[in-house]
Amino acid sequence: MDTLKERSCDVVVVGAGLGGLVAATLLARRGLEVEVVERAQTIGGRAATQERGGFFFNEGAHALYRGGAAARVLRRAGIRWEGRRPPRAGLAVVQGRTHGLPTTLRALFATGLLSWSSKAQAARILRRIRAVDTRPLATVTWREWLDGEISDPAVRAVLGAFVRVSTYTDAPDLVSAGATLDQLKLASEPGVDYVDRGWGSIVTAAAEAARTAGARIHAGVGAACAARSGSRWRLATAGGAVAAPALVLATGPAAARSIVASESLARAAFRAVPAKVACLDVGLARLPDPNAGFALGVDRPLYLSVHSRTARVAPDGAALVSLMKYGAPSAAPDPAGDLAELEALLDRLQPGWRALLVERRWLPSMTASNAMVTAPMGGIAGRPLPRVPDAPSLWIVGDWVGPEGMLLDASLASAERAADEVSVDLAAGAKVA
Repeated sequence: MDTLKERSCDVVVVGAGLGGLVAATLLARRGLEVEVVERAQTIGGRAATQERGGFFFNEGAHALYRGGAAARVLRRAGIRWEGRRPPRAGLAVVQGRTHGLPTTLRALFATGLLSWSSKAQAARILRRIRAVDTRPLATVTWREWLDGEISDPAVRAVLGAFVRVSTYTDAPDLVSAGATLDQLKLASEPGVDYVDRGWGSIVTAAAEAARTAGARIHAGVGAACAARSGSRWRLATAGGAVAAPALVLATGPAAARSIVASESLARAAFRAVPAKVACLDVGLARLPDPNAGFALGVDRPLYLSVHSRTARVAPDGAALVSLMKYGAPSAAPDPAGDLAELEALLDRLQPGWRALLVERRWLPSMTASNAMVTAPMGGIAGRPLPRVPDAPSLWIVGDWVGPEGMLLDASLASAERAADEVSVDLAAGAKVA
């Protein structure tokens, strides 16, 4: 365990996931003295990657949105990644049968999944999605929007599959239609990157950028609580204490609330509905069926993608296949049933995979997002801002924070905004009563 003893600095960042590391980098580049504390023995949080036998296992299947806030902020911070956009072709799985997935207009009219009348309605709705003004739809649920726009149940089911893969949620009666439509647009164009050597390669680059800028990163140091004393925060940790005029909590909402007593943080933690997924990743000596590289369940909330077709995440000739089942907030946990369903999908699409199995990783209930963007909370605009209103010189960073994006996009957009605001406040010598 790293030892802080008693230290002082300009800014303390709690959490060494990508949000915390990026915030630390941007702050340190402005000449501020930054200490980063992370309770885990390794950094990266849910962006960490585990290598086994040449296979790179992410914490579930990850994709970086090419046109999203995360890509923009990483570039601003000088943090590079290597990756490519996966092929758009795929399969739709309905009642165990496969059809062409309508990912393009040509694929839409070629698939046997939909009737001709359904295809015509699907084409109309896809054009409508590209042009729709999503701002008035923040407080409308996805189900309500579907009810008003799409009558064909087959088209609704296909669109639901695309929503699940782009938002990591299966909660049509809860999520904001406005935020969901914005995410669908981003997923469609310019699409996503699968990252070489997993997202851990971005973590490594982010940590190097933070350290090069002068930030100090302490792993294995759990933050217990923080209290304001005069014009400074004093953060107690397992390795000592550190004091600073500004504190940034790059954690989930529950952890943030446990560190600082704040009504607004307590309210955010209470309102947060996490998105959970069951994840199965398998490393195979080779891929049994190269034509089944991507598939979405239409009648079931399932996903399969061979990430090694696109990114360097497996040894030459081998394959890394990622599968997920998107969980509904009201569903009771069923790890055995979820695993059996994902293995059955592998049996259907990659027959013989069991004999080729080299490595596997099973995460029965992974948090894909700390807080869904819901209609009752007012969509993205209802999320808390990085500056905590009832705690002076306190900022929060994460996928549950700020008025921009989902998932990593939200995390890094809030990191950027927090870093900008902290820098301005400290440069102005802001005093807090």
